[in-house]
Amino acid sequence: MQYPNFHLARFIDRPNRFIAHCRLIETGEIVTVHVKNTGRTTILQPNVTTSLVESHNHARKTKYDLVAAKKYDRFWINIDSQAPNKIVKDGLANNDIKLPGINQITQVTPEVPFLDSRLDFSGIGDHQKNFFLEVKGVTLENGGIAAFPDAPTTRGLKHVKTLQKALDKGYLSYLLFIIQMEKIKAMTIDIDIFEPLAFEIFKAQKRGVHVIAYDCRITPDSLTLNQPVPFDLNQKFISDGLPSSIQKRT
Repeated sequence: MQYPNFHLARFIDRPNRFIAHCRLIETGEIVTVHVKNTGRTTILQPNVTTSLVESHNHARKTKYDLVAAKKYDRFWINIDSQAPNKIVKDGLANNDIKLPGINQITQVTPEVPFLDSRLDFSGIGDHQKNFFLEVKGVTLENGGIAAFPDAPTTRGLKHVKTLQKALDKGYLSYLLFIIQMEKIKAMTIDIDIFEPLAFEIFKAQKRGVHVIAYDCRITPDSLTLNQPVPFDLNQKFISDGLPSSIQKRT
């Protein structure tokens, strides 16, 4: 996917989950921007280079969306929480995403209610194989290892349980991690942040839920699905120690 009208800026601070202050590199102007990820992402540190997408919607309170940041000034991480589902929709429709047990995907439907949940996608594969798939975007990285989540997620835990219930109803079930960066060696769960999720995924895999991951090629103005990355629950993840950029209210 492509972002039009992007501008480079330096991150200043993030007063709350929804907004941040940045200084445009081209003009030096300080602007208030909408952060397209309400999580506790650690990449937004003072003076980090960011990519802002300009909006021409005059009804908006903020003129820019913050969609990506350059970690250690070496590589870009996309933090747009809406982007993973967009590229997965195309990836499934074009059969660029390979689902174990399915050779050809023939139908894809987004945002499908199932029992007491709503899963990101349902679909039909060859030989009328029906499936459910849940997508999780990943922005946490250290030393080439990507991890999820960046904060405890009861919603994510519920989705893994729902995927197991889908198995009981005869569906194929998939948990797909979209790593919003490239050159990743392995994908895992950060048990220090939310160990119950790792335990539930372990149970789900034993029962037959397929857990897969893909990384992405990232530029300041684009995000493109790249290639599969091994998912390994046994992979140790050590946090880089960067604090959350969200400032506590006093």
